[in-house]
Order: sequence, then C-alpha cells, then structure tokens
Amino acid sequence: MTILRLYRISGLGLAIGAALFIVHVIARSMVTAGLEPSASAMQSLWIPINALGVVGAMLVSLGLPAMYARVADSSGRMGLIGMVLIAVAWMFFGVFLSFYGALVMPWLAEKAPTLVAKSAAVPTAFVVAFILGLLAWILGTVLFAIPFIRGHIRPGWVGYALPASTLWTLIGDLVIAPSGPVSNFAINLLSNLGPVIFLIAVGYLGWQMRSGSANELSTEPGNVA
Repeated sequence: MTILRLYRISGLGLAIGAALFIVHVIARSMVTAGLEPSASAMQSLWIPINALGVVGAMLVSLGLPAMYARVADSSGRMGLIGMVLIAVAWMFFGVFLSFYGALVMPWLAEKAPTLVAKSAAVPTAFVVAFILGLLAWILGTVLFAIPFIRGHIRPGWVGYALPASTLWTLIGDLVIAPSGPVSNFAINLLSNLGPVIFLIAVGYLGWQMRSGSANELSTEPGNVA
C-alpha cells in the first residue's frame, strides 16, 4: 500500500468516524432526556448507541496522525504539540467515555444503580481526569488552530471551530446542563455541541484528505487546499 493510499484511507476513516460519533451524540442526547442515568443505561438502544460512539471515536483517533501529516509543514512544532494534546484529550472524551457507556454503565445500572445516579458522588480520579483532559483539549485546539487563523492553512474557519468546540463544552457542562441530562432533548443536544463542532472540523479535513494529492503530504505554508 502506497503512502498516498494510506493517507486517503485515513482521511476517509476520519470523516466516517466523525459522522458516526455525531450520530452517537444526537442519539445519546435523545435517549437520556428526562431519565436518570441508571434508567438510560438500561434501555435497549443504550449499548448500540455507545458502541457506535466507540467505533466512531476509534476511527477518529486513528485518523488524527494523518490529519497532522496534512498540515505538518505549515504548523510546525506548535501544531505537533497541539495534535498530541488533542489526541490525549480525545482518548478520554471520545474513546474512554464511549467504552464506559457501552461496557460499564449498563452493569452498574443493574448491580449498583446508586453509583450512577445524578445524586451520586463523582470519584475524585474521574474529576481529575476530566479537568486534565479538558485542559489538554483547550490548549491543543488553540495551538493547532493558530496556523489556520493566520491563513497558512485553509480553510480558515477550522481555526475558529476547534477552540470554539472547547468553549462550547465548558458552556454545556457549566451553564446549559451542569447537573447532567435534562428532560428536553433540544437542550440536551445543545449542551453536547462541543464535540460535534470539533468533529465537523476534523471530519471536513478528513474528507479533503480522501481526495488529496501526493503534494498535500508536503505542502508549503499557505498552499494547503
């Protein structure tokens, strides 16, 4: 398999993974509306929805290195650090939380529902991991977005969408739905738009990679289509 073909396959996988995870976010926002977490996890669609999230998150994770290769010459060391931080954050917010939802939450909901209730105390380790993951996501998206905002890489809107995704995640978790899922599906979805904005941006880049040329692997600043 040539490098170009692997590059294109990675881009297609990234785009498909982003689309699958967006569907996962929408479906999860729907099934959790108005329900206790334990009740949500016992629904028949819960495991398939989270399994879809796992597949989507894994495809995105596998596609991120190729996405960095697309812009490496124009983003430099700053972009590399940003991409590493984004990948670390995505392993928690995308991969780990989806695995937890698919494998652990249904078991806890059946055996110890009080541990996943809204009123349950959140383990300190989880809080620390969440904060560190969010900090990595914020710093990573800002660093990776700078070349897009400066016009070295196109499209420029990606540079604004990436940090906006982390800002919206903060708004969703702290302002819109600070206590978790609410009864209204629209508000639930609104609180979860942070990852969706991020995935729209990286999915678009992946779709561009799908039909990219060999020259895209070593572009000069400002010449990325």
